[in-house]
Amino acid sequence: MSKVRQRSSEHASRPVVVGVTGGMAAGKSLVTRMFAALGAPTWDADSAAKRLYQTDATLQQATLDRWGPRIAKLDEDGRMVDVNREALAEVVFSNPDELAWLEAQVHPAVGRAFSAWLEDQPHTPVVIREAAILFESGSDATCDVTLTVEAPEALRIRRAQERARQLGQAVPSESEVRARLARQWTEAQRVSKADIVLRNGPKDAILPQVLAIWAQLTRESH
Repeated sequence: MSKVRQRSSEHASRPVVVGVTGGMAAGKSLVTRMFAALGAPTWDADSAAKRLYQTDATLQQATLDRWGPRIAKLDEDGRMVDVNREALAEVVFSNPDELAWLEAQVHPAVGRAFSAWLEDQPHTPVVIREAAILFESGSDATCDVTLTVEAPEALRIRRAQERARQLGQAVPSESEVRARLARQWTEAQRVSKADIVLRNGPKDAILPQVLAIWAQLTRESH
């Protein structure tokens, strides 16, 4: 396993930040839960991004200035309290330029939220930052170690379908799942960027891999 990256003096006193990512249904959330069970505080960038439209005034104002109140949920005083996700999706997913603009607003907002959260974790050696687009967003630059969880594509498709079934959602077809996977970075791209690669295939025991990484991370964080 790669060692923790050399940290600047200003970051030496904060916890080691481990960025966890991976392709859809590869098992990154499972790995994050394992680290949490071992005692690591965890932060989910994807969940945080959804809350930002309720809490980040800078992001709220930027989206209102860009698209007006049609993409917002407003209170009785006309103040934005959340985003209208269906309206926003109609705007950005059919227009790559608008999507790129939105991502340029959201990624810094996610970074601000993570920095604020990290300041409240001063007495722990390691924290986990889980993000589906850790590398694509450039968030890996804020991490001391990056980790990607990988699994065979056929298995990931089955897992994605089973997860939808368990949640009572419409089960996507194989072609629909493959279309979603095609919009993500490839395994080769993630592996080329990650410090650590965990394998979560049918013959891989994931827990021993996590335990070995945890032992080294906690040892190197002191």
